[in-house]
Amino acid sequence: MAEAWRLTDVLPLPPAAHLQAQLVVPEDHPVLAGHFPGAPLVPGVLLLEAVAAAHLAATGRACDLVAVDDVRFQAPLLPGVPARLHAACELDDANGEVVVAGEWLGPAGRLAVFRVRLRPRA
Repeated sequence: MAEAWRLTDVLPLPPAAHLQAQLVVPEDHPVLAGHFPGAPLVPGVLLLEAVAAAHLAATGRACDLVAVDDVRFQAPLLPGVPARLHAACELDDANGEVVVAGEWLGPAGRLAVFRVRLRPRA
């Protein structure tokens, strides 16, 4: 059975802080089978889902990704290659959502820049 993607090096997140983590998607992950056969690339949506997972790992608070305010994918991520997350998190007091803005970096540079909204689960 394929190993799920994994986050490592997640640092505890104090309020209004910087979120950091590392992501590696193994070469046999099921999502790669159709993205793209013979030349697999990590789907960009997996990078956005990993932001919510990193927030959970850093804070212990589960959140759902509820909005993508902005995202620009700038280079592909290949399976087995580590990517590093650097992002700032802040609470939007108006609606209780967590706004996370940052970037994913690969060995050759920027993979994506983004701004997403997470809603804490009840």
